[in-house]
Amino acid sequence: MKKILTILCILLLATTVSAATLKGSIYDTSLNLEKDVLIEVGQQKFLSKDGSYQFTLDEGTYELISRKGLTEIKEDVVVKGDMVYDVFLLADFKDEDQLWKETDDDLFADAPTEEKWPLWKYILGGLIAAWALIRFGKARVKYGSLGKFKKQIKQEQKKTVAEHKRDIANEPSYVEKAFEIIKKHDGRISQKQLRKEMLPLSEAKISLIVTELEHTNKVVKVKKGRGNVILVK
Repeated sequence: MKKILTILCILLLATTVSAATLKGSIYDTSLNLEKDVLIEVGQQKFLSKDGSYQFTLDEGTYELISRKGLTEIKEDVVVKGDMVYDVFLLADFKDEDQLWKETDDDLFADAPTEEKWPLWKYILGGLIAAWALIRFGKARVKYGSLGKFKKQIKQEQKKTVAEHKRDIANEPSYVEKAFEIIKKHDGRISQKQLRKEMLPLSEAKISLIVTELEHTNKVVKVKKGRGNVILVK
């Protein structure tokens, strides 16, 4: 009889040890609690009326699905013991354009060798050429010559974390400029887009600048897919 009780206790402990509580809050783009959100984990579903949720689950990896209206967020969550996991109902950013291609390519391709071209092709080609010249001119004014710009990028990439921190400490305008750019985008921007607008600064330096803004409680950084979204508090 004692052996049976011992086995039952062991089985009971084995089934309860892996049980865990997953809970958290649900926020909208303004970092306010979002109500009436359907949360789904595994086979469990819960309609959050007050912007919070809670599930009892076995430890493991789950797909956490949040739905409201046309917005649906899917995230992988690794449950290990009781944990808090907040959900942010943010629309996905589309893949950004690549950061400044190597601009050794010619601005204009050779004209096709066709004997006759319709008039609309000439017009379209002219508009594209004009757009390319305007964009190139703006970049030239903002960043200087192409050779100088490439040199600055290479210098940035070679710097250590300590050197980046020293640059930021000696030039507070980096942090101020980043904050102004974020506000210009209605208080919400991807970290990738922020770097694009602060060229030729490196990715490492942008990350340190965002961290500094977080420490001063001006922004919050939210993981979104493969990148980060920066939100003004």
